[in-house]
Amino acid sequence: MFPLFNALLAPFYPALGLYTLYRRFVQKKSAASFQGQWGHISPEMRAFGRTPHPKIWIHAVSVGETMAAKPILAALRAEMPDAKIALSSTTDAGRELAQKLLQNKEIDLCFGFPLDLPVAIVPVLNAIRPGAIGFVETELWPNLLHIAHKRQIATFLLNGRVSDNLLKTAPKLGPLWKWMSGNVTQFLMRGDDDAERLRSLGVAQEKIMVAGDVKLEAPLIDASLSRKQWRERLGLTNEQLVVAGSTHDGEEVMLLSAFATLREKMPSLRLALAPRHLDRAGEVARHIEAAHFRVARRSENAQPAEDAVYLLDSVGELADFYAAGDVALVGGTLIQRGGHNLLEPVVRGVPVVFGPSVDNFRPAAELILKHNLGEKTDESHLAETLKRWLERKDDDFAARVEGVLSPHRGAAQRMAKRIGEAVRGK
Repeated sequence: MFPLFNALLAPFYPALGLYTLYRRFVQKKSAASFQGQWGHISPEMRAFGRTPHPKIWIHAVSVGETMAAKPILAALRAEMPDAKIALSSTTDAGRELAQKLLQNKEIDLCFGFPLDLPVAIVPVLNAIRPGAIGFVETELWPNLLHIAHKRQIATFLLNGRVSDNLLKTAPKLGPLWKWMSGNVTQFLMRGDDDAERLRSLGVAQEKIMVAGDVKLEAPLIDASLSRKQWRERLGLTNEQLVVAGSTHDGEEVMLLSAFATLREKMPSLRLALAPRHLDRAGEVARHIEAAHFRVARRSENAQPAEDAVYLLDSVGELADFYAAGDVALVGGTLIQRGGHNLLEPVVRGVPVVFGPSVDNFRPAAELILKHNLGEKTDESHLAETLKRWLERKDDDFAARVEGVLSPHRGAAQRMAKRIGEAVRGK
């Protein structure tokens, strides 16, 4: 299958080359991202590969997957203190967050993820020489999996989920899906539903383990200090704040409309917007101004006036920033994007509102709705839903969150243990 797949792929090499050049020079993606796509080997990668310690490569596409990987990285440190951990990213935002993890010594190397072409993959594997590779959530790459399998490198899908799209697409891929999935050492799935979906796609039971969802095992965070610091920075005392995080094109307009409606009845209410992709910050600022509000940017350390909307145009601060809010809305849910991490505000004591598109976070959405930690809404009911939660008093919210999440703990440790067993067994 490997020769056939790459023979079919070969005619697309020029198009891939042009696409990466377009990303680099038209979309202004970083040089590091461009180099990483074509398997550029840095001195740091070579040094990583030369170390005598066990080596583990974790791949997380962007910021969301990197945040999901964080507890797994910590568990790997505890499971294998002598191991060296590399983290790859596809996007510039993901790489920027990975750089922060490197500075904090949570990982030992970060680099750009290569294109799934032998010419890019082989140099990376030769340089960093991993004993195991873990792909966070949905990432499966045929060539990388095949070459890793041939080299007896253990491969894992971590916090695995099976999207509706994969459920429909995999059967159509036929031999390609069988070849690709067959090269995975083990699928460490987030829940029983995803494991059952994987079985329905023909993956052998012995390759599947329900390890739990690292996004549901998140501990309740004492966010009182973060709340105090952020609210002081924003100049808030008794004013209520709605934090809309990880928003996409189309959602900011909905939120600004709902906010304008709410302000007629709640004049002291404030709004903060944190777009999912920071290259949209200028566009979001224009939406804010078109809605007749001023813009206060985090990147300019601005303190918002009463008629301003706060624009959180920074990397890696959203999770703690949620603590400043009284109600949060998680983006990617009001449009068809599948949503983002619904628990980030909840574990910081902030109820969450979200739209109908939660395919990527069904377990969290079901948990939130079942235990009344938030509410699902849509564009037409957004203002009234936010108002209902802003007016709600729930002094037991944090205690209820702790009771709900405590049974899900240990997922990251189970994944780290399985990776450790594979690496030590080499």
